[in-house]
Amino acid sequence: MDVGPAPAEIKAPSSRKRRRVEDVKPVRVPSKASTRSKTANTPAPATRVAKRLRHTVSTGRALPAQPATRVFALWRQDGHYYAGTVHSLQTGTKYLIKFDDETEDQVDVAMLRRCELRVGDAVILCHGNLRGTVVDISETESGSVTVEVDDGSDTTRSDYAISDVRIASRAVQSRWKDRTLTADSIVTIIRPKPLRATPSPSGMSLMSTTSFKHKKPFAKTGFVVTLTVRNKYPEQMKDSVMLAIKHNGGTVIDDWSSIFPMEGTHSQSNKRWIASQENFKFKPKPEFEGLERVFLLADDYNQKPKFLVALALGIPCLSNEWIRDDYLKKETSPDWQPVLLPAGFSETLSARVSQLVDLDWGNCKEHLTDIMSNTVAFKLFSGKTILCLGSDLVPLPSRGGRKGGSDATQDASRVVPWIMICMGASRVEAVTEVKFASKDLPAYDYVIVKEATDFPEDLQDDVTLAHVPWVKDCLISGRLLTLPSR
Repeated sequence: MDVGPAPAEIKAPSSRKRRRVEDVKPVRVPSKASTRSKTANTPAPATRVAKRLRHTVSTGRALPAQPATRVFALWRQDGHYYAGTVHSLQTGTKYLIKFDDETEDQVDVAMLRRCELRVGDAVILCHGNLRGTVVDISETESGSVTVEVDDGSDTTRSDYAISDVRIASRAVQSRWKDRTLTADSIVTIIRPKPLRATPSPSGMSLMSTTSFKHKKPFAKTGFVVTLTVRNKYPEQMKDSVMLAIKHNGGTVIDDWSSIFPMEGTHSQSNKRWIASQENFKFKPKPEFEGLERVFLLADDYNQKPKFLVALALGIPCLSNEWIRDDYLKKETSPDWQPVLLPAGFSETLSARVSQLVDLDWGNCKEHLTDIMSNTVAFKLFSGKTILCLGSDLVPLPSRGGRKGGSDATQDASRVVPWIMICMGASRVEAVTEVKFASKDLPAYDYVIVKEATDFPEDLQDDVTLAHVPWVKDCLISGRLLTLPSR
C-alpha cells in the first residue's frame, strides 16, 4: 500500500482540573534525592464513611451525627475523579458535588465513589502529573495519605492531601467496584432543592497541568517500533529512535508477543489452530514486568502486523519524531496526543482516517492489565466466531524463540488471526484446508481467506466470506464495510 504524506501536527488541548489561583497553597514537592517522608501543607477534610440517611428526615440540613458524604467524583472535562463533598440532590440520580478546589458539578451517583483510599491504590498527583501508589493511610482522618512515586531515578515517599490527588477513570472502573454508593447511603449538606444557575468552572480551574520535567520521563514506558517499507534509511532511524528511548528511561519491546503472549492450541498435526479471548492477556516476559504503559512508534502509518495489532487494541500509534526530535533537543514532553498518526488510508472511504484512542491512555496500569476491556477501541468482531482458511493464515507453533522464517510477508499473514482476536472476536480458528475445520462453514460468523483469488469455489450461499484486505480496511475505517463480492 502506498503511504501518504505525514499528517500535520494536531494540537490536543488539555482540560485537567486545577485549583483556582486564589486558592492555591504551597505544596512541598517530594525530593528525588531523598525518600524521607514529608507532609504537604494542604490538608483535606477527613475521609469518613457516611451513615445512611433515613428517608423520614425532613429537616433542611444533615444531622450533626451525619456528616455530608465525602466522595471521589468524576470531573467530566478531563475524565478523572477528584475529592469533594455531596452538597445536594438535583434531578433523578444526579448530585451537586462541591469539589475541594471550590469548583462544582452535577454528577450521577454511578460516577461517585466513597472517598476511601486504600494501600495499593494507583493515584496521580495533581501537581506535576506524576503517577504514584498509596502506601500509608494512617492519616486519612486528618486528610492526607502517603504516596510512593518512582520517577525512574529515585523512589520517594511523601504525604499528600487527599485533595491533591486524582484517580484515573479506568482505575476506578477496575479497582473501585466495592466503593460505589447508592442513593440511600448518601448524606447531603442540604435537602434536595432546584439547582440555581451557576457559572461553569473558570478557565483557571481548567488550566492544563504544567508539564513536569522528569529525570527519566519514559520510566516504566515500553515502545514497540516499526518503520514503513518506503523508509530510505531504516537502520539509521531505528538506531536513533532506540537510543532516544533508552536515554530517556524507556524500554524497547521487540514485539507485542513479548508482553501479550500469542499462544493458541494446535491440533491435526499443526493444520488446525484455535484461540479465544481468554488466550490474550497481559503476561510480559520478566524484563518487561515493570511496564505501566506502552506505545507504538512509527515513521508513518502502515499495515505491518505491529501497527495493526496496536490499532485493534487501541494502543496509540505515534510519530517517532516525538521522542527522536525531543532527544536531539535534549528535552522531552510527556504529551503524546499531538503526534498521533492516522490509522491509515481507507481504500473504501478514499480517505486517511484518524485513530480512535483514549486520550488518557497510560495514566493507569489497568490500560495494560485489562487490555481486552478497552471500551474505546473498535471491537468490530465482538462476540463473533471466525475461521481463517489457508495455510498462510495458520500461526506457527512456538519453537524456542523463533523469529520468523525466510518469507516475511508469509509470516506477517500468520498474525491475522490474532488481529481479529484483538478486534473482539470471541473465538478464531485457522486451518490449512476446509476439511480440518472443527465445524461446518455456515456455523462461523465469518470465513476469511488471504486474498480474493483464494475464495473457494462452490461454497454455500449461507457462508459469510471475506478476505484479509477487507479485514484491514474495516480496522482502519473503524466500521464493518460492505462484504467483498465473490
